[in-house]
Amino acid sequence: MNRRSFEGFSGRFAVGGLITLAFFGLLMMVGGLHEKAWSAPRKHLSNFGNRPNIVLIQTDDLVRGDIKYLPNVKRFLQRGGTTFTNYNTPYPLCGPARAALLTGQLSHNNGVLANFRANDGGYYRLRDLPGKRNQSNTLGPWMKKAGYRTGFVGKYLNEYSTLDLTEIPPGWDSWKALLDQSTYDYYNYGMNLNGKVHYWGDKDYAKAQINLGTLSTVNTPESFAELLATFHQAFDPWDYFGWQRAKDYTMDVNGKMANDFVKSSVKSRKPFFLYYATPGPHAEDTNNIQGLRPGAPQPDPRPPKRYMHTFDNVKAPRTPAFNEADVSDKAANVKDLPLLTDEQIDRVDASFRGRLGAARSIDDQVGKIVKSLKRGHELNNTIIIFTSDNGYLQGEHRLASSKFLPFENSIRVPMLMRGPGIKAGRKINSTTMDIDLTPTILKAARAKPGRLMDGISLLAAARKKGKLPYRNLPIEAERSLFKFTTPLTKFDLPFYGVKTSRYKYVHWSFGDIELYDMKKDPYELNNIASEPAMAGVVSKLEAKASQLSNCKGKACR
Repeated sequence: MNRRSFEGFSGRFAVGGLITLAFFGLLMMVGGLHEKAWSAPRKHLSNFGNRPNIVLIQTDDLVRGDIKYLPNVKRFLQRGGTTFTNYNTPYPLCGPARAALLTGQLSHNNGVLANFRANDGGYYRLRDLPGKRNQSNTLGPWMKKAGYRTGFVGKYLNEYSTLDLTEIPPGWDSWKALLDQSTYDYYNYGMNLNGKVHYWGDKDYAKAQINLGTLSTVNTPESFAELLATFHQAFDPWDYFGWQRAKDYTMDVNGKMANDFVKSSVKSRKPFFLYYATPGPHAEDTNNIQGLRPGAPQPDPRPPKRYMHTFDNVKAPRTPAFNEADVSDKAANVKDLPLLTDEQIDRVDASFRGRLGAARSIDDQVGKIVKSLKRGHELNNTIIIFTSDNGYLQGEHRLASSKFLPFENSIRVPMLMRGPGIKAGRKINSTTMDIDLTPTILKAARAKPGRLMDGISLLAAARKKGKLPYRNLPIEAERSLFKFTTPLTKFDLPFYGVKTSRYKYVHWSFGDIELYDMKKDPYELNNIASEPAMAGVVSKLEAKASQLSNCKGKACR
C-alpha cells in the first residue's frame, strides 16, 4: 500500500489515526510480519542507508585443508557463502600480510617490509611512517570516518605494545589487543583493553613474555647468541612455563570479547565493523619452537582441553610434497635439507593435531558470533569474512614448520565470505589476494580509502554481479625474517616473483630461481627453471616479476 493509498484509506475512518494504526498492526501480526517489523528497523532506519555490518575474522597460519575440520565455518560460511579458492597472500608473513590488509597496498608500497622495526617492519614501522603512510590513514580510521562503530580484538601487528602497553591506534571505538610477546602463549598473556592492561594466567610469567618483546625491540639481537641471551634475561626461572587453566585459553577469551562487541553493536543505531584477529593456530613459539627453551608443554600449539584428544587419530596431510624425496632441484636454502626423521615427523603430526584443536576453538567462536547476529536480527545484514594472514608448511619439501617460503601451502590461504547478496555454496576460482579485502570492505561500507589501492573489490563477483579480471599474482618478501639466522629461520630470505594461471616463478635474493608448472606439477616437486626449453618462459616471467615488484595501483592488478 503506497502512501497516497494509505492516506485515502485512513481518511475513511471516523476515528482516523488510532483505528488505522491498530488495523495496520493487526495485518502485520496476521501476516507473520510482526517480528520482522520490530527486529529490523530501529537500526535499519538509521544506519546510514542500511549499509551492512562487517565482521572480519583473520586467523593466524591457518591452512586451506583445515577448513574441513571446522563445522561452523563449513555450515555458515562455506555452504552459506562464497569460497575464494585461489586466494593468496603475496608476502607470507604475519606483519606484512596484516599491514597489506590495513592499507590495501602491497608491502613495497605500504612500507611495512618485515615483522620487526629493526628490519623495516612491524607495528612501529607503520605507526611512524611519514605523512599519509602511517596508521592514521588505514582501514580502522576509514571505517570510523564512514560512520561505522569499529572494534578490534586479538593480535595486531608484530611488536605492538612493546614500547607502550597502553597505546591505542587511531580509528577504533573498542580496542582489545594482545600484548607482544605474550600474544604467543595461549594461557599466560596480557591485553590492552581500551587503554587498561589486564592479565590472564600467571601474571608474572605473562609479564616476562611481554618483557621479552620489549627487550627485543629496544636492543634488537643481531645474532642467535644475542637472541638466546635475551631469552635468558627475560625468563627466570628458565624452565618455568606459566599456568594452564582452561578458563584462560586465549581463543575462548578473545572470542568472547569479539562476541560481546557484536552483541552490544546490534543494539546500536550505527552499522559496525569488527576486526577479530585470532592468535591461533600460530605456534606458541616463545616457548620452544626455536629450540631455545626445551621442556615446554606439548603439543605446540596447545589445543583447549575440550579438544585435547579430538584429533588423536589425525596426521598431517601426506601430499606428494610431504618429506619430499628429492629436493636437489630447489633453491640453495632448501636443497640440502635432510629427510625428516621419524621423530621429526611425529612432532609435525603432534603439532598438526594441536593446530586443529586451536582452530576448532576458533570455529566455536564463529558459531557464537553467528548466533548473536541471528538473535539480534542482523545476520542477513552482516558480511562475514573468514581468512588467514598466511598459510603454513608442515612437512612439505622437508620443512617441518615454516611459512615464509613461497610454496603453495604458505601463500595460498582460505577465504570465505557470506552476507547480503552473496551467493551461497559458490566457488570463485579467479586469482585474488589479501590486498583485495580492503577495497571489498570499503565498497560494502561505502567508505573511502586515503591511499591508492593496489587491490580490487571482490564484492560484485561474490554477488554474481560482475567477473574478476585475469590477474598475475605478485610474490614478494622484501627482507629476511631476522638479520641473522636461527635453527627455524635460516630458510627465510628475501625473494620476488609472480604466479600466473600456469606458472610460478621465484627469484631469490641470493640469485637462485625456481619455476614450477602449476598445472602439471601442483605440488611443486620439479623446478624446471634450468631446462633449455623454458628459457623463454623464464625471461618473460622475470620481466613480469620485476615490473610487479615496483607496481602501484592498477599496475598491480
